[in-house]
Amino acid sequence: MLYGEPINLIREVKVMPPKTAKSKKPKDLRHPITYKRESGKFDVEWYKGLDKTNWVLPKILKEQAKKLGKKPFLQFGSKKPLSFYQTNQLANKIANGLIELGIEKGDKVAVYMPNSDDYVITWFGILKRGAVMVPINTAYVMDFLEYIIDSSDTKVLFIAEEYLDRMPPIAKKLKKLEHVIVWTRDGGVKYDKHGYNFKKMTPYSKFIGAQKSSEPDVEVTFMDFARLMYTSGTTGRSKGVVRPCSADYSSARNYAEIMDVGPDDVCFTCLPLFHSNAMVMTVYPALIKGAKAVVEEKYSASRFWKWMVEYGVTKFNIVGTVSYFMWNTPAVPEEKQHKVKLVLGSPAPHDIIEDFMKRFNIKFMEGYGLTEIGQCTWMRPGEPFRVGSCGKEAPGYEIRIGDPETDEEVPIGGIGEIIVRPRTPNVMLHQYYKMPEKTVQDFRNFWFHTGDAGRMDKQGYIYFVDRVKDYIRRRGENISSFEVEKIVGSYPDVEESGAIGVKSEGGRYAEDELMIVVVPKKGKKIDPVKLMKFLERRMPVFMIPRFIRFEKSLPKTGTQRVQKNKLRDKGITKDTWDSVKAGYKIKK
Repeated sequence: MLYGEPINLIREVKVMPPKTAKSKKPKDLRHPITYKRESGKFDVEWYKGLDKTNWVLPKILKEQAKKLGKKPFLQFGSKKPLSFYQTNQLANKIANGLIELGIEKGDKVAVYMPNSDDYVITWFGILKRGAVMVPINTAYVMDFLEYIIDSSDTKVLFIAEEYLDRMPPIAKKLKKLEHVIVWTRDGGVKYDKHGYNFKKMTPYSKFIGAQKSSEPDVEVTFMDFARLMYTSGTTGRSKGVVRPCSADYSSARNYAEIMDVGPDDVCFTCLPLFHSNAMVMTVYPALIKGAKAVVEEKYSASRFWKWMVEYGVTKFNIVGTVSYFMWNTPAVPEEKQHKVKLVLGSPAPHDIIEDFMKRFNIKFMEGYGLTEIGQCTWMRPGEPFRVGSCGKEAPGYEIRIGDPETDEEVPIGGIGEIIVRPRTPNVMLHQYYKMPEKTVQDFRNFWFHTGDAGRMDKQGYIYFVDRVKDYIRRRGENISSFEVEKIVGSYPDVEESGAIGVKSEGGRYAEDELMIVVVPKKGKKIDPVKLMKFLERRMPVFMIPRFIRFEKSLPKTGTQRVQKNKLRDKGITKDTWDSVKAGYKIKK
């Protein structure tokens, strides 16, 4: 079936016509117009006529190493930065090591490590071998971890020593895994196995140290797959998003063009490298433009602006509630002493944006995107920043607001589903891994369906309105309510449950907090603390709910689907259990 069928679960959001009453005119900020670009005039059609054979990270790394040589490129924290040449040499060692292990072009290699310069080198090396990188969220444990490694057909796993204790409970189920490379923080060859006795385990330092740094004899093309990244499902397990090399290049180049990245820039991230934001919207743009990339392990409210000054940062990205964490942190002198020019907010804190930019002496750009398609909207250089909007079509994308039932375009200003297609081939996902029906379903009528509700104004600015699909955005992660409900439902005294997102106190444009509405089995009373401890052992930390509300039954449709909109409308009641107010501490 070529066109697929509409997703039933998105019908809670109805197409809304444009408002007929006189609405408040959106506020336009002029900083994208007055900002003095250093890398030339922005061209929304920069991709037209370009030879995509060079849209390949291994080729770019090799060329930059040859061209820029000793120029500093990759720095982790306060460590001495690696040059472009050194980064390429180390990536070659990873690639040659994988070849020695018998890894073929197109094989899957997973990385389950915290942020580090070694993480970036491993990513680059996997691609230089022509293999496909499978980044694994470091919060994943138990069933979630097993599913990613097994369903991706991973043959080699790069894993941090500190995560080895998570492997014994799932080890026997990972039949396709052939080699495990153990990374340690001190770079040593000794490590604690934590009870994981896999037959072929090698220390990372020994693995990379034994290899030649010569260029691997591998031809990688722009059509070859670069990454297999898992993103939240809605009615089933997480989906493996297969992205070609050209798609990652397009996302990185769009960032570089819009954020005015040049050779003198310092691009910073403290976001996890297992997500696209840090990979293709910080490190990769810096590689393309010959800039410097600085990586920290994670966000620190007390040290953030000190980092900006110490590292000479000029560009960085923030997501979700981080901007509100910054806003609520006591002022420090460094927040005025830095060299930061532009910040990507996804989203920006629109309700405090002008005060935020004034306090921290920065200028916001903004975009909207998904793992599958990359950043498909951007505020454009040279045009107003429209408060409340997430920008216009990004270079290489066409966007429509469609009726969720028919995909017909809704009138300007009306609310429908945000649907996207490329203006140039191979800049979005190619498929969901081993999910052909899901691939066809999300691409029905030749448009990719984001599962998000939005609207578009007369000037082409796009506005995110709500989640249409049944997933929740929390702490920079997409959470599948299906997966939450599956684990909650395995608790002996739970009859059924519904997982929903409720707005946090962070701000209007902050992300969701997670609530589960639980129906206990007849005659049973559930202690929320005991339920939390049960979930804690089985869920990633970001998936553990903050709120628990108990009900006698869940509202349902005639076809017995839970009406999540009614659960959300009821929201946080007086008898809702709040883990924060209860003082419950989650072990991380």
